[in-house]
Amino acid sequence: MAFEVNGEVKMRVNCMTKRAFQRPPYRAVMSIAVTCLFVGSSVNAQAETGAARESVKSLHVAFAPMEPVFQTAPALPTSRPDPALAYPAIPVSIIPPVSKPALIDVLPKSTKMIGEMIRSQTGLESGPETELKLRNGEGIAALLRRAGYDSASIANAIDAVSVKVNLRRLQIGTKFQVASQGFRFSTKPGRDIYVIQHPTSGWLALTALRPTDRYMNFFQGTIDDSIYRAAMAAGINESALNDYTRVMGFSVDFQREIRTGDRFELLYETERDSIDGKIVGGKLHYAGLVLSDEQLGFFRYDGDKDAIGWYDENGNSAARTLIRTPISGARLSSSFGHRKHPVSGFNAMHKGVDFAAPRGTPIIAAGSGVIREAGWKGSFGRYIRIRHNATYDTAYAHMSRIAPNIRPGSRVKQGEIIGYVGSTGRSTGAHLHYEVMVNNRQVNPMTVRLPTGERIDDQHLPAFRKTLAAIDQEVLSHGTIRFAGDVTIKNTQ
Repeated sequence: MAFEVNGEVKMRVNCMTKRAFQRPPYRAVMSIAVTCLFVGSSVNAQAETGAARESVKSLHVAFAPMEPVFQTAPALPTSRPDPALAYPAIPVSIIPPVSKPALIDVLPKSTKMIGEMIRSQTGLESGPETELKLRNGEGIAALLRRAGYDSASIANAIDAVSVKVNLRRLQIGTKFQVASQGFRFSTKPGRDIYVIQHPTSGWLALTALRPTDRYMNFFQGTIDDSIYRAAMAAGINESALNDYTRVMGFSVDFQREIRTGDRFELLYETERDSIDGKIVGGKLHYAGLVLSDEQLGFFRYDGDKDAIGWYDENGNSAARTLIRTPISGARLSSSFGHRKHPVSGFNAMHKGVDFAAPRGTPIIAAGSGVIREAGWKGSFGRYIRIRHNATYDTAYAHMSRIAPNIRPGSRVKQGEIIGYVGSTGRSTGAHLHYEVMVNNRQVNPMTVRLPTGERIDDQHLPAFRKTLAAIDQEVLSHGTIRFAGDVTIKNTQ
């Protein structure tokens, strides 16, 4: 049989099958049953074969070419929300800070007579006024006692003014304008200190600004033997001439390139005290020079953050890395190269240039940089060396003294006074020994190639053009025009 059973049952089935086949009826039935059994098995086999074929066909479809799978980028975690967003929004009005007012809008103007200020502050008339000077060894109390003040008034006045100024620093010769109800003196240019007796508030001290007048001067002149004499003859003050030579000194060697017949011009703004008429300041706006074969012209432009620049009409900077002559009004007494030393008498290489000038003439820094050395240095006497950048150094020797605050490590700006002409060290007379070093090697300051400054920024060009137009209009108002109109920067490198 097709099923499996234990041995005993098998035996019974076999016996029963044998007896059944011995009987004719049963033999016929069993034959039919066996035939059906074989036919069913054949059908099942064919069904299984068909199923297998269908499975193979399905499996063939499953291995068709795979389509590419596109996956989106994984979602990144969002940032933590701002805790402030969890609170209810309450509108808040914010008032921006107000800029600091100008002193001229806050402080009163000084008056010619002290009585005018006393009248404006107290409404009282003052008596006669006298002018006293602070004597040697004298304090403000002794000066007021000389003016007729009593001890109580002196004590109260000193208490009031001590808040404004340190009375221990008053200089000998300081002028005081004294009246019966108050006095006036000055410790800073352009400012006066008033000490006034108020009828109800007692003694009070206040600061007032001295009024000034500003006006433009345009000068033109022709050089005969020196630009200094020509400038003095044209009525130019020394402050304006120093500014002029400082600007032109970038491009012109005043000791070697100036010739008889060369012409100069400058537009200078002068600030004069309205009370005593003294010049208290000035500003150079334009500097022009006509040499034998070319013209130079530079214009002042005040940029951002109080930066002052000098440019030609095309916006090219007048500045160089270094100034060739860091001293005004001097003559070239010894050039760079081999020479007979005036002290030792031996021929030796002179690794700098000498400028002869009166003792005490200011010496300026040829360029901005850091002080590397400042002090006594053997035969150089008082000596300063400045590191300007990775390439350029300058040195200054034989100075009579070094300017205050000039010490190793301090920073200086181009044009800042660093010392004064002298004859210290191995020297035969007052002069400046000046050296320019490129990569720690001395070169000739008069011929070394110096890089120029940067061109004016394009965003400032429109404002610069307006400055040029204003200068031309101011020159025209003086009944003339600039002769250094077409600017050609001279190549003095």
